[in-house]
Amino acid sequence: MTQRPLILDNNQDPWQIIDTPWGEMEAWRASTMATGTMGALAQVAAIVRSDAAALQERTVAFDAKKASILRTVNKLLSFMARVDALTSRVEALEKKRRADEAAAREFKEPIEEPPGMGDDTSAPSGKLHALPPSEVPEPALAEGDEVEFELPEPKDLTGSVIPQPTSIQLNEG
Repeated sequence: MTQRPLILDNNQDPWQIIDTPWGEMEAWRASTMATGTMGALAQVAAIVRSDAAALQERTVAFDAKKASILRTVNKLLSFMARVDALTSRVEALEKKRRADEAAAREFKEPIEEPPGMGDDTSAPSGKLHALPPSEVPEPALAEGDEVEFELPEPKDLTGSVIPQPTSIQLNEG
């Protein structure tokens, strides 16, 4: 037996027994079952499309919420970093202020003299007095003597180039 198409043409007999995937049956019944099956497949396809659209909407909404939360967290982290920096600056200033106060208190406290320094013979009186000459006078320079800060004359007057010191040559490389 040959298998015929499941959808009936207008010129076919609806009561004719035909071979179908569901077995042998009348042509009208096979056509109805095939149409129902196709309708069920269309309904499944519509359900899958609507579910995919809903999933896409939820994914877009989730991504928007995620981006919003990430922006908020980044702003919060930036704010916390600025607060930490400000806190460390305030702590440093407070530490400096305490050190300055301690130094001021130490400066205001009277200085105690070491024992045995009770005599005032070496205290300056503020009056001018004559000083004796220093013990070793500086030697005077003779006319031919050179002073230490004068540069010696170059020994080679032929105009040749004097090579640079090795330390300068090594630094140029």
